[in-house]
Amino acid sequence: MDKSTNSPLFFMKETSPEVLSEILEKRLRELKMLNRQLETEKKQSKELNEKLQKVIKKLILTEMKYKSLYESSPDLHRTIDTNGIIIDCNQNYYKKLGYSKNEVIGASIFDHITEASFDSMQSSFETWKNNGVVVNKKVWMKRKDGSVFPVLVSASNLYGNDGKLIGSNSTIRDITEILEVRKEVGREKMKRLSAIGELASRLAHDLRNPLSVIRNTFELIKYELKDNYDEKTAEQFARIDRAVSRMSNQIENVLDFVKEKPLNLESGSFSKVLNSVMERITVPPDVRINLPRNDAKIICDFERLEIVFVNLITNGIQAMNNKGEINVRITDEDSHLIIEVEDSGPGIEADVLPKIFDPLFTTRQIGTGLGLPSCKTIVKQHQGKIDVESTVGKGSTFKITLPKKFETS
Repeated sequence: MDKSTNSPLFFMKETSPEVLSEILEKRLRELKMLNRQLETEKKQSKELNEKLQKVIKKLILTEMKYKSLYESSPDLHRTIDTNGIIIDCNQNYYKKLGYSKNEVIGASIFDHITEASFDSMQSSFETWKNNGVVVNKKVWMKRKDGSVFPVLVSASNLYGNDGKLIGSNSTIRDITEILEVRKEVGREKMKRLSAIGELASRLAHDLRNPLSVIRNTFELIKYELKDNYDEKTAEQFARIDRAVSRMSNQIENVLDFVKEKPLNLESGSFSKVLNSVMERITVPPDVRINLPRNDAKIICDFERLEIVFVNLITNGIQAMNNKGEINVRITDEDSHLIIEVEDSGPGIEADVLPKIFDPLFTTRQIGTGLGLPSCKTIVKQHQGKIDVESTVGKGSTFKITLPKKFETS
């Protein structure tokens, strides 16, 4: 075929003007449409660019604000990588520790704590790696000159621009002043308690003698009557007996709390304590006390431990309103003895539970608020500890852990 027949000029000669006009109009419409699309895309591109500039500006401002807060914060701030190496810190951090910033960058977080806090910091580091957060972990930090101060450490994850974890940001709060205030409050509280204790001790001693006279006279009257009295009189006698026992117990609680007696240590079986306890308490008819069938050897002051379990079982009976079940369990471990006293009472409210070992705290009108504090003191004297678990509506369990052998200093 001749190439000249394919040329635009040949096409135009061979095509009628009407067809050419139609083709040109079509091409013109297509060009206009393309132009509108280009204008729309240009407008959209401009809008996106403006939005992007605003976002970048906000990011820059946010970064500047964060950096300003990071640097000017009264708290200590540091940034670490996933290996616990410090990659940044604020001015307060390195100045508080007595270093220059160059000395801090590249150091391990373990370089700035005391030896005694190493395990605590290791635990916090593992908690952060597993959970991504640490909240108010107490450790002691060490300055360059060797002096130390207490802090609370909190940490959260830090991610890179690609979304990958690169480390953590830590906020460290110096709590030296808080601890000093607590100590001062504690000292003032101890002074007041000491004064109250001295007064209570005098009152208890003054009440003990006339109470003994009342008890002895009452027993003498019952002996002389030789059970020759009616049911109403028997009920009144029982009320007197309970009232005298309650007063006697409260006096003993006061004296046990305000005057710590030295322990009279003996070796024997723990069942001896429980048997004496059962002789000292009055068990209501609707209360069942289940004692353990097993036994264990222990070195202790049997008389003092009696006071502990008389208090716990009596409290359980009162909590159950004289109706329910108390279970006493013994777990004999290699070096320790665990005794649990569980009642089926209403349980202890969550807001009350932390206060039950506080002196003078009580939820009963007839209580002194010294029974459980006395228990804690006696258990602590035996180098043991007392804990409590309680579920509202189900009851409470007091758990006492005692060493089998008493370590003398």
